[in-house]
Amino acid sequence: MERDIWKACALKSTPGRRAVLEVLEESRGPVTAEEVYRRILARGGEAGSRTCLSTVYRTLSTLAEKGLLLRSAGPDGVLSYQLRGTGHRHYLICTRCGATVEIGGCPLEELERALGAETGFAITGHSLELYGLCPRCLGGGDGESPGRKGR
Repeated sequence: MERDIWKACALKSTPGRRAVLEVLEESRGPVTAEEVYRRILARGGEAGSRTCLSTVYRTLSTLAEKGLLLRSAGPDGVLSYQLRGTGHRHYLICTRCGATVEIGGCPLEELERALGAETGFAITGHSLELYGLCPRCLGGGDGESPGRKGR
């Protein structure tokens, strides 16, 4: 799959680009460029020692422009990325601690069909992120945060 991605994007496969793609493939949810970079550094090896944050930003931007990544902005304006081909997902994201909880199923399928029929659009996808405070940050939970799933 990896070789096909670089070929489809007309990009050379470099250790830094491969490392970015590996992190995205392993992520269970959207990740920021800084998170991708930290994960690459934590792995060490050739990619960790040769990849800089600007490479991560450029690679994510290029892959998003080529349509291979979903890019979304959080309430703070920070961009998050996830692979497009892994099926779409929806999330609840805590604005205080960053806990991310995946929403099961797709609450937008019927709306998508209705809007397509009403407007004539051929809708090809969507993303949904809802922001708020998790039970732990609200202080009313059992002391356990849902965790930073996917982050």
